[in-house]
Amino acid sequence: MGDRLIGFLGSDKYEIILYLSRILYHLGKKVLLVDYAETEALYQSIPIPETLKEENNYIHYSGIDFIQGKYYKKDKKEKYDYILIDFGYDTGNTILSQCEKVLFITDLQLHNIKRIKNISYNGNGEKYLIIKDVFPCKIKPEYIQEQLSNLMIEEEQVYVLYQDPIDMKYRIQSQYDLNFSFPKLSKPAKSFLQELIIKLNVNVNKKELRNAYHMAERGK
Repeated sequence: MGDRLIGFLGSDKYEIILYLSRILYHLGKKVLLVDYAETEALYQSIPIPETLKEENNYIHYSGIDFIQGKYYKKDKKEKYDYILIDFGYDTGNTILSQCEKVLFITDLQLHNIKRIKNISYNGNGEKYLIIKDVFPCKIKPEYIQEQLSNLMIEEEQVYVLYQDPIDMKYRIQSQYDLNFSFPKLSKPAKSFLQELIIKLNVNVNKKELRNAYHMAERGK
């Protein structure tokens, strides 16, 4: 078992990380989630006992391991198939350069676009751009791509996710209900998750992926 580090940079993306982790789990993968983000949005989605909140502990919940970034050690004894790391906007983290894939995530808001635009990433990880919460207005996804052209991300590695009330419902619900079920995500969101699983180099056929997704979406 060799650790595959997948980095996430940009605005809130905790639901994407949670959904991917559930699908990977149902594909038989051992997964660790690490939260370095200043918002601690991923941290808020995990039910952590009060006695463990300030301890250097890995929390095991529903088949997935989780730890806050400040407690994460690169020389850990435990081994994982996939380690999904939320860096927030911090490109100064030395672990980022070890990630084999890096996902840059933004919405249409100007302050988030500017923060992503000012990111300096010099690693060799395969890069992806996810533009989320897109809705009809004068700001088009093409404009976002143009503004972030400095990231030099290939067109086939760009995903545009349009705002959908059901998708937003499950995103918020994951923090309040501590339940990662997502049975009725929009078709584009569902396709995005499944395509991303394949691009994470998971050796899986369509039937296995479909079955794992169905298990994950039901909160199993």
